[in-house]
Amino acid sequence: MITIRKAQQSDCSFLASIILLAENTGNEITAYTKMFNKTNEELLPIFEKIINNETQGHPLAYKSFLIATENGVPASAFAIYKEGEFGDSNHLTTGALMTGFDRKSMATAFGFLKNNSELGLTKKINTLQIDCVATLPEYRGKGMLRQLMHAAEQDAKMNQINELQIQVWKKNEGAIGAYSKLGFKIEEEKLSHSEKENGKVLMIKNI
Repeated sequence: MITIRKAQQSDCSFLASIILLAENTGNEITAYTKMFNKTNEELLPIFEKIINNETQGHPLAYKSFLIATENGVPASAFAIYKEGEFGDSNHLTTGALMTGFDRKSMATAFGFLKNNSELGLTKKINTLQIDCVATLPEYRGKGMLRQLMHAAEQDAKMNQINELQIQVWKKNEGAIGAYSKLGFKIEEEKLSHSEKENGKVLMIKNI
């Protein structure tokens, strides 16, 4: 039986694994492993600490997540938040990262992102942002993403939000196809200077 629920503080370990799984599809140009030059195993306890916070309005807080469980076991999740409700989500995300990394590591990460600044897509104020989407491999193909997305849309309607946004890597054709089937359309693309056939794609859905 699949059920959808909001994340709790006790889910931080699972959510840390979801964040890193979402970041490692094989299509990404920027990822936390590249930003901080660490393996997923090294990052896992750091992100478990980072997301264990009470802030809102960005993807690195456990309160932002919806979780799909099968027979009570967490299997899939993504973060949702209203852009601009608590301030710029990028700034809030940076603040969260600073609770887990020292200044030198953050400076290196900022330098890496600056070198890939052409990939920046603007998040529209008052839209529902969907981020850190992943399903554990053994639970894929069970329709969990569709159920999570339905729950996100219901949340948006309750909060009088009429547009959902999600960012995807251009080479991740599987994800683009999956979101297209859920009613998302490509709104904007930003190509990479280093990988000419790859880049960031902004997809939106009006509800």
